[in-house]
Amino acid sequence: MNEANEDRFVTYCGVYCGSCHLRMAGVERDERHLSPRAAKLDAAEKAYWTSCPGCRSGEHRADCEFRICAAAKGHEHCIHCEAFPCKLHVEFNSDGVPHHAGAQASLELLKEIGAEAWLDHQRRKWSCACGARLSWYLPHCLECGAASVPCVTRREARGPENPAA
Repeated sequence: MNEANEDRFVTYCGVYCGSCHLRMAGVERDERHLSPRAAKLDAAEKAYWTSCPGCRSGEHRADCEFRICAAAKGHEHCIHCEAFPCKLHVEFNSDGVPHHAGAQASLELLKEIGAEAWLDHQRRKWSCACGARLSWYLPHCLECGAASVPCVTRREARGPENPAA
């Protein structure tokens, strides 16, 4: 399923926010997308994140360092900067947040194949064979139950509250 104005998911940092677990919980009105940590957010914070239109929309994450830097340099994406990958990208990619890992490689792919092909790649990567959309921390499809390849290990996806799930 394609969303209107999907180019807003071509982020500065390289994360495909079209598969964000918080955003997907809001779009699909299904909190099963949430990671165990995100499920514990207070109502106001959960509402903020589940209504996210994407950082490129101009309506969210005005404090994003990648966005601020790219805009200051007049770049549409960080990949257009001569300093890419800079220290900020290297640190982000290795900060221990599971959905940040691979962001730099994702930006390099974007640079190689262009935004339209990158979006198509991301849509395929984050879709189940049954057509349902997947989010970052799902170990299985919520529609058909097929195993998915989340951005985290099975142990991390289960969380300490549900070690057998």
